Amino acid sequence: MTITLDRLPFDVLFYVTSSLQFDDIINLSRTCRQLRILLNENTLCRRTIEAHVPHSKEAKLAQDNQITYGEAVQSVHERREAFSNAFPFSARMVGEGTAFTYRQGVLCILYDITVRVSDEHSSSGSFIIDLSHILGSLSESSTGSSSEMKISLLYYSDEILAIYYGRKTRPNNGRILAISTRKEVSDGQRLIEEIQLETTYKLFVRHTASYLYYGTYTGLGDHGHHEWEISGVSLDEKHPLPKRVRPLQLGEFYGMDIGNTVAFEIIGGYFYALSNQTSFEVEEIDWTSFYHLIRFPLDQPLSDFVQINPRVYRRQHKEGPIHDSWTNLTIQTDELTNKPFIVEARREWLNSSSRQLRTFYISDIKFEEKKLNTSSENSPDPPMLPTNDVMAPLIDSSNNPHWAPEQPRFNWNAHPEFGPGCKPARSFIFSKTKYRGYNFSCSSFIDLVEDERCCNDPSAGPCLRIRIGSRRPAPIDWEPSDKNTPTEGESVSPPPKEDDEFRHSSIKMWPPPAGKCPCSKRLHQILNPPVASGSVHNKTITGAMDERTFVYMVRQGRSYSADDESTPGSVVVISFNRETRDVSTQNSLSSVSAATEKAECFLSDSHWSWQPGHACRAQDCR
Repeated sequence: MTITLDRLPFDVLFYVTSSLQFDDIINLSRTCRQLRILLNENTLCRRTIEAHVPHSKEAKLAQDNQITYGEAVQSVHERREAFSNAFPFSARMVGEGTAFTYRQGVLCILYDITVRVSDEHSSSGSFIIDLSHILGSLSESSTGSSSEMKISLLYYSDEILAIYYGRKTRPNNGRILAISTRKEVSDGQRLIEEIQLETTYKLFVRHTASYLYYGTYTGLGDHGHHEWEISGVSLDEKHPLPKRVRPLQLGEFYGMDIGNTVAFEIIGGYFYALSNQTSFEVEEIDWTSFYHLIRFPLDQPLSDFVQINPRVYRRQHKEGPIHDSWTNLTIQTDELTNKPFIVEARREWLNSSSRQLRTFYISDIKFEEKKLNTSSENSPDPPMLPTNDVMAPLIDSSNNPHWAPEQPRFNWNAHPEFGPGCKPARSFIFSKTKYRGYNFSCSSFIDLVEDERCCNDPSAGPCLRIRIGSRRPAPIDWEPSDKNTPTEGESVSPPPKEDDEFRHSSIKMWPPPAGKCPCSKRLHQILNPPVASGSVHNKTITGAMDERTFVYMVRQGRSYSADDESTPGSVVVISFNRETRDVSTQNSLSSVSAATEKAECFLSDSHWSWQPGHACRAQDCR
């Protein structure tokens, strides 16, 4: 008698699924009712979480018994499907503010001298922090009028918000205030640390619950150019820092624009600094571009503990010019290993062709272990210049060339915007692309674009829409219908013949035109809030995102006056994470297909939410 898969003993099925990928387990559960029940068993769901996404937020919630492992599996798959297919679960306007910061699911909105704090991943609601109680206790805070104060949000992490406070008339004499955002703490007791600043040029902050590090672009190197200086303070008496006379200066670390040429992050107990520049000036004769990596442990910000790798392979210059305005540099972590990766978006003229292509490049972060000099003395040095190159003999003391042999670029290293086999899609110029990001957890990029063709209403201006493209590992026997994007001739570093294949989805845009259904009309009203004054074609938009939520603020365009920073804007939250689960489907893996079902939205002008099992009157709310 033939034994079908659903008739196998559970132990055998457990080992079968142990060798499957995360999405394959979900798809297998959809094949029949028996497998859906078996694969929803808590032990198997726990094994799935621990094997594939042990460092996700869902894994932590399941470990803390706040949700079941079945709910964790469901939640991970739902948010990945929702994001990669441009099917958000909700969108809403949350209010107005002059600035905001979003991280770890917590949204902080500044308005005047109050901060509204809300956890966007839970239903705990929001609360207000009145900064006047904190500022009133500071020295010199009573002098001058409130209009002279400058307050900005710098960073949020681990229930601590770092803000900048100073006077507009004294820009180089401000302070960093680390304040607690715990709901049970009174406003008068929120101040954790006050840091006096000597300068604020290019100021940034990164911190944990125990350490706060801040940097400014004020150091001066031997070459006469400015360099980054990093200082740290302890936020917890149990975790003191060794005393330093001067800040830690990142020597020979080039680049000054955070998000474009440099990036700073705290991951796994280390402070990371990343640059995609190899010099301050353009070299006339050069071959290879490298990433420059620096890290040090948070509890030892000393030169002896600093690890440096200035030669992480990036690209060959012969691959073509780069459109620098599109470059976006970040450090992101893997939900499987919690290992940091370099994620850089570049728009290039490959092989100096007339066609621009945007690609998202992913690279390993590696630091070599320190080796004894005895083992390296006898090893030959690698060649510093390419052999048989006509430009090599022209090198003299005035040049500082960089060269490394060409390295293979695997498919997982490069995610093209227009992948092979995808349907043709519209592209948008830089001025119409208001936000650009990449979600490493689900291999998807997201753009916030101004689409003038969407509703074709000149009085309302262009519509703000999200634009998403994604990819997934392809089946073994899968081949794209079109392998000409890009062609092998366009790629300077083609992938090896034996490499993982990816199946790219067509680029999707959301929401649909406002005239398609009532839901779409209200979504356009939410995603396109009115500006205080000025032309509908002149808006300033800033955004932030994580693996499940995208937040942006819209306000009137810059007038290049001193009052631009105090101009209020509307904050919009688009969530790819289900807010409220239906009781009947809460423990069922079959509900992961809910992202493709029809929906009905709440009757609210500022809040739209997807609901399972319902459809709008037009029978088409997607």
